[in-house]
Amino acid sequence: MSAKRCFANSGSTKSLICFDFDETYFPHACGDRQLEDLHGMELYLDRIARQYHVKIAWVTGSDCTALADKMERAHLTYMPHYIAANLGTELYQTTADGELMEIHDWRRLLPVQEEFNQLVDRLIQKLSLDGTALQPQTSHGQSAYKKNFYYFPDGDDVTDVMHRLRKEAAAAKIGLNVNACNPQAGDPDGAYDVDFIPLKTGKRAAVQFLANHCKVEPAQIYAFGDSGNDLEMLQYAGNGFLVANATVEAKQKHSQMCEAPYAAGIQSTLQHFFS
Repeated sequence: MSAKRCFANSGSTKSLICFDFDETYFPHACGDRQLEDLHGMELYLDRIARQYHVKIAWVTGSDCTALADKMERAHLTYMPHYIAANLGTELYQTTADGELMEIHDWRRLLPVQEEFNQLVDRLIQKLSLDGTALQPQTSHGQSAYKKNFYYFPDGDDVTDVMHRLRKEAAAAKIGLNVNACNPQAGDPDGAYDVDFIPLKTGKRAAVQFLANHCKVEPAQIYAFGDSGNDLEMLQYAGNGFLVANATVEAKQKHSQMCEAPYAAGIQSTLQHFFS
């Protein structure tokens, strides 16, 4: 990841602000107004990080290579203090000059990669035999601990398929993230994201780990997201908000929302807490 400066680091931590990245912090359209709002929010976050002893985290399904590309597209100036990449299966702390350092206490919680791969392979084979076909998300690649697929409904009872996925993943002792795709983030319309990850990982688990790491209570955590895979993180945080451009699925399941989309909504919401 290209070198950037990190948000101000005051040493102690009194609050933690966690952002989903795609279509929450980073607008894929990269319109002029959206980028102007985003760059203004960066300056605001740097100021409150210093003034209120705040730490910033990106909690994203993207990998670090994709993050670097998007940072260049949006001309981002600042790196967060922490990055939970690949749905929280990887956790990094950033240095003052923007370099990434893996947090080894998190890494030690993960299973042996080969054993995890075998569990996922067996689960995919079983689902296929039962008539549930999943398509690998080759355009996004497969990370060490996040195996991502698309499910395309083809006259199926989606509720029944989702129930079957959750039941089989639980029986296989594999973590599951499933939610409706967001075409704004480059996913196909009408499909579902299906991600298999190790148990006790994911966005909520990563934020909970960071809260313990920073000695911050949930009441001092502020979280922002736009889709179904953010909901557990938002519910864990004492202050969890959907941006106004969130998916219909997410809005049906979480009522606390920003008044505006992307950075404009995030900053106006945070200003109620950090004036």
